[in-house]
Amino acid sequence: MFNYLHFTDQFGSYLYDDNFQAFLADRFTDLSSYNILKSDYMRSELLHIDLGFTNDDAVIDEDELIVLEPGRPIFSHMNIYPNPDIQYVLPFEILFTDTRNEVLKKAGEPTQTKHGDSPVLDKPFLIDHYKIGDLVLSIDYDPQDEHINFIQIRDNNIIAHLKL
Repeated sequence: MFNYLHFTDQFGSYLYDDNFQAFLADRFTDLSSYNILKSDYMRSELLHIDLGFTNDDAVIDEDELIVLEPGRPIFSHMNIYPNPDIQYVLPFEILFTDTRNEVLKKAGEPTQTKHGDSPVLDKPFLIDHYKIGDLVLSIDYDPQDEHINFIQIRDNNIIAHLKL
């Protein structure tokens, strides 16, 4: 069973701290390595989860694509994707089988909704954001049928450029 609280309790942990490394070792057998040049995420294909890190201290030579200073990555957000083999405990008792209308009945009106066409992805998007204490729950829907594509949970105090 996947309980989001087991992960959000770790927000603010530094990636290379011994306690956080033990936390990761207890939960993952297939976690990809952290490589700031490729992504801010470590991925578990088995669990369909991305663990996201904020690393404002890293210094990267963009021309040469080399890390000059590795910084101190802080666990700050996660993306959860549907996996029929996993039972999820998510905020508001949301299920990945819920439509947007069902989520609205469970969670109420979102703090913020973003929808439109993404020039970067060249496709439409629909995302509801809910502020829950220091956390932000973002639900990305398929804009056509309004089923959940994925859910992001982040610490609202760590990721400054996405703060609600």
